[in-house]
Amino acid sequence: MAEETVEGDLGGRRHTNLPFRMAEMEFAFAIPQRYPLANEVNTIVREWYFQFNLLRNDWKKQHVSALLFGMLAFCLGSISPELWGGGDATISGVDGILAVSGFQFFQILLSILLWAWFVYQAWTLFPVMRVHAISLLVMWNGLMVSQIFFQRNNSAFPSGLNLSEMMEGTLIILVVFFFLFFFWKAVIETRDLHVEINHLHEDVRMMEIEMAEHSLKGWTAIFGVWIALIIIASWTGTRHISSYGDENYGYLIVHLLSGSISMPLFFFILWYPQRMLGNQARVRTRAALDAAIEMEGEPRNTVVKAMCPECSEPSLLAREASGALVHPCHNTGCSTMVAIGMACATCDTKMPSRLECKACGVNAPALDYFPDQDVW
Repeated sequence: MAEETVEGDLGGRRHTNLPFRMAEMEFAFAIPQRYPLANEVNTIVREWYFQFNLLRNDWKKQHVSALLFGMLAFCLGSISPELWGGGDATISGVDGILAVSGFQFFQILLSILLWAWFVYQAWTLFPVMRVHAISLLVMWNGLMVSQIFFQRNNSAFPSGLNLSEMMEGTLIILVVFFFLFFFWKAVIETRDLHVEINHLHEDVRMMEIEMAEHSLKGWTAIFGVWIALIIIASWTGTRHISSYGDENYGYLIVHLLSGSISMPLFFFILWYPQRMLGNQARVRTRAALDAAIEMEGEPRNTVVKAMCPECSEPSLLAREASGALVHPCHNTGCSTMVAIGMACATCDTKMPSRLECKACGVNAPALDYFPDQDVW
């Protein structure tokens, strides 16, 4: 009987903002369970298939044009006839800029303008991830700077490396990976909070199903691939320049390929969390959220009001700054604000996950008392 109840709830809890669900994804080939890590690999492949289909449904011409501009900016900044002859290492600063020919100067200027347009498009298309978009690009440049430090005295790096000459580059890499880890952690913990708030259910199995629908294993794998690609692009690009005119076009080709592939992956890394969490979300770690609430001085500062989904009668239900749904305790004489599904801290009365409207009598899930958002 319990199984029938769960199945019935599954049929009714459709994500109206999605054309399909991850659980509906089927692919022809799956690794048999007898092989090591088969379940993990199958899960990631299923998520990739779902994400690819959702991407095809969501991405418009603006996304594609922005990516083309970004790839063109990357290629124009990487291919320079001056480097094919080794350049002139004795000229630097303003003299070096003045020594650049008119065509090459125009190429550099065009690359800068295209990069600026690419960044602007990322800022516009992904409002939730704006700060993170800029920080990821800064981290990419940080990896490039670290490679410059590694190869300035050793163009064959990592061959013949000298630990005494790696201090600056190693420090930069540590800082870059520190911020990359916290970006990943912020996305994961914001997802967890999103599921806890928007898909609260008394049945633990339903919560597990919703967490599976919001799995980020495939996104994490793509994030790891992107990091590997920008490391390869940084190393090969610096290696191509540091060789001073040697026949090393293979490094340039790998640099162009890895950098160009990293562009759509960069957009995907920004797009998918925003698509999942909605345009009103703020991607940050739980520690950052708790610190922000504490600095506001009101741990129970409600910021969003609610109304009945049937008659639009205002409700006492509210959403806190932390995202939790709270309602005054139902027990007579107790007005403590209680989180939905939790017990009152004053009288220990449990707050149900469904609320009844006093005006029209409709009984609906607490989340339905808030306007629909572009989330799932």
